[in-house]
Amino acid sequence: MRKLGAVLVCAAFCLRLPATQLPVTLGSTVTFAVLASSTVTNTGATVLNGNLGLSPGSSVTGFPPGSVALPYAIHIDDGPAVTAQNDLTTAYNDAATPNRGGGPVIALPGDIGGLTLTPGLYNTASTLGITGVVTLNGQGNTNSVFIFQIGSALTTAVTSQVVLINGAQAANIFWQVGSSATLGVNSIFNGTILAQASVTVNTGAALNGRALARTGAVTLASNTLTQPGPAATGGPAGALAVTCPNSSAQVGLTYNSLVVATGGTPPYTYSITGALPPGLSLNTATGAVTGAPSGTSTNNFTAMAADSAAGSASSSCSITATSQPATVPAPSSLNLVLIGLACAVLYRSRERIMRVVKRS
Repeated sequence: MRKLGAVLVCAAFCLRLPATQLPVTLGSTVTFAVLASSTVTNTGATVLNGNLGLSPGSSVTGFPPGSVALPYAIHIDDGPAVTAQNDLTTAYNDAATPNRGGGPVIALPGDIGGLTLTPGLYNTASTLGITGVVTLNGQGNTNSVFIFQIGSALTTAVTSQVVLINGAQAANIFWQVGSSATLGVNSIFNGTILAQASVTVNTGAALNGRALARTGAVTLASNTLTQPGPAATGGPAGALAVTCPNSSAQVGLTYNSLVVATGGTPPYTYSITGALPPGLSLNTATGAVTGAPSGTSTNNFTAMAADSAAGSASSSCSITATSQPATVPAPSSLNLVLIGLACAVLYRSRERIMRVVKRS
């Protein structure tokens, strides 16, 4: 009887355990940092550590000055791009599945800034904002999964951050967006964005994840995007690797980028051997490199990451800080008046000359 009682207690408890979410199946989109349907548009020195894809559109502009790091490439309505868009539809529908994995479904407020969230399935029928910092706590499980189902738009504020702690990994975070996603200026974001329409990554925003747009455009502006590799599902961890922050900066302007570690066993600790340009600093917990360069320079350094299993990896990097382009001052009001008078005098002189010519 005692054994039967124990079994019944265990069964009752287990029935109340929340279902564990499985990662979204990304298929071939796993290698893409950017994927769009209509257009991909970039301004500034954006760096993509992942493939860039477009299908069925044909317009990719701004590469260069944007660049796609080797061994990745640009795919415009070719086989890989078409397949990736088909796989994106499957992934989007997977992420949007109601009561996915048996729930429970956790309702979200309109803005999740300031909150600490644990693994699970989150949902809002309308828009979602992030102001300030939202922390995703993996609770010591490197296979933990976070899925956010957003009925309408996702918008993050200027300098907002999605911070990962206790084993949470960008590869296991998915943001399904019912319309379009917009990342604020100089924000830091983690996870794969699967947008029904478009994704806009504003100036200086850094994304450790993917910007995937089903029917619209992806718009970039001096960003760093790194696809974080396949989801962690409990199998052998991939080799620890490190990607560099954006190599271009301008004196006096805010710089915002990431040293990104993938593979190994998170959490990671980041470090630099050598020196960053004066005015920039590294956050050793998140890999964020931020600040504003105080002078022109080219700094070569080694970016390193150590994981919780005593693994380590490094990459040779550089950041060049250049002067801002010279600006032509706007003419004063007096100058504008004088220019207008001069134009009037010239016009009247022209009229007199034309009358003389006609008489002759």
